Amino acid sequence: MICKSTILKSLTALVMTALSSTAAQAEVLVPIDQFLANTTRHYEANQYKTSYTVYVPQTELQGNTIILNPAAVGEPVKLPTTSKNGMTYVDIESDPAMLGVSYTKNNGQLTLGPAPQASTVKAPYTMQTPLSWAFDPWPTQGTPYQAKLNVSGDNIISPSWFKLHSLGLEASPNVSIDYVNDYKSKGYHVWPLITNRFDPGFTSGILADQSVWKKYAHNLVQYAYIYGFDGYNFDFENIDYADRDRLTAFVEYLSNHLHQYNIKTSIDVTGYSDSPEWSLVYNRSALANSVDYVVLMAYDETWAKSTTAGPVASYPWVRNHTERMLSEVPSYKLVLGVPFYMRLWHDTNGYAKGETLAMKNTGTYFANYKDKMTWDDRLKLYYLSIPTGSGSDRIWFEDNTSLGLKLDLVKELKLGGFAAWRKGFEDESTIAMIQGKDLGRGIPKSATEVIPEPVVKETKPLTKLEQYKLRLEEKEKAKAAKAEAKRKAKEEKEAAKRKAKEEAEQAKAEKKRQAEEAKAEKKRLEEAAKAQKERDAQEAKDKIASYKSHSSVQNTTTKNELTKSVQVVKR
Repeated sequence: MICKSTILKSLTALVMTALSSTAAQAEVLVPIDQFLANTTRHYEANQYKTSYTVYVPQTELQGNTIILNPAAVGEPVKLPTTSKNGMTYVDIESDPAMLGVSYTKNNGQLTLGPAPQASTVKAPYTMQTPLSWAFDPWPTQGTPYQAKLNVSGDNIISPSWFKLHSLGLEASPNVSIDYVNDYKSKGYHVWPLITNRFDPGFTSGILADQSVWKKYAHNLVQYAYIYGFDGYNFDFENIDYADRDRLTAFVEYLSNHLHQYNIKTSIDVTGYSDSPEWSLVYNRSALANSVDYVVLMAYDETWAKSTTAGPVASYPWVRNHTERMLSEVPSYKLVLGVPFYMRLWHDTNGYAKGETLAMKNTGTYFANYKDKMTWDDRLKLYYLSIPTGSGSDRIWFEDNTSLGLKLDLVKELKLGGFAAWRKGFEDESTIAMIQGKDLGRGIPKSATEVIPEPVVKETKPLTKLEQYKLRLEEKEKAKAAKAEAKRKAKEEKEAAKRKAKEEAEQAKAEKKRQAEEAKAEKKRLEEAAKAQKERDAQEAKDKIASYKSHSSVQNTTTKNELTKSVQVVKR
């Protein structure tokens, strides 16, 4: 359905205002039908008319003025709708101009007008560190936080709402203005997460096609202004090392464009390892120069698919990677990522298989196996091993104690804050612990410096031959990646087999040693028993001999005495 109506109407709109201690988030709600009748933007409805998409023209900047040219290329934005008392409204408060309308209010009467041809860049703002931050990959599940995670600095919530697509930005159907307004009313900043799908082949394609970068950048600005986001989080992972420089340039391009509109940026990076795709691909110092914050994902010390059991985030591992990263990222920009989870490892003959275990689901272990748990003072974690028929179940626990020790690093190292993966894995006791933590107090930084946006060269469409060659290259890369993954899997399997064999041989040797010790002990006991028996027999024999000797002496004495008596009588 395409609407080009520019009819102007007077209407009564529902205006609701929610205030927080740090910000005011107002709702200006217009009935959906009246909005659609007045917007100058093209729009589409889904089959059931329960969701609408408006096409917002790409903008141009002239100083602090945003030029809205209706003839410019339109990017799709999910209409910010909400339901009140069974009716559907559009919340136009954040940026009515981009939505294709204007409005005036007078004594509760709201009059819609046509969209202006220009608007103003939002005022710059500063963030108070240390940040308290939570990632929310399933924003439609669970209960929203009812209060700030910590009052030492600003709070951020990051719903997973966007993916990169070869044709532009892909928004989740769950993007919600109600979610944004709810969290803003509690003093949170909303910075949605954007992912590259963790697909190296796809990512190579979009990094090589700079023409699509512009679509991403403009669409992110449109969503931020229409929904009231004031920042974004880039979660770009599993990228070919050959694309390292292109990744750095891509992040720089997006950040510079968003900074011109006073929108903050951040990026997630892993700890240090020798993995080209998961660690070496990040030019951390260069990325830190482009974005406002770098989130160190200080978890998955032992990754999910590992065949060797181990902790998710031991204290020495976390501290080591944090201190090392401070050589590349300024402390006020570095945000420490912490886990609200651990792994339960099923270990069979030295081959481990892990499953994710949320912090909130560990109560039964603490209740049933408290006496068997041990505190590892080096790792700063509780450890539990439960024997099974085929091996053991092992857990290195993340609990309020271990998490609290890691959070203390924020104050000690003067970091930019912490970010937890993920909301929904914790319970109220963990929230209470975090709220009671002294994270220190950072100094508010100056507003983000606006750097002139790099020029992105428009690329010509590929010829059929070029497309064919590109597909061949992608197939070869995919084939090579598959072969490499197969090789790594084979190496891991062989290593696991070798380890299992070594452990089996060690167990066999130990069993043999114990059997030999038992045999020697048995022989020793038997010999000792035999010797004791012989001693007892000799003692008995000696007693008998002694008794006989004593009896013989007594008999001789008696006989002599009788002889003497007889002699006396005879006399």
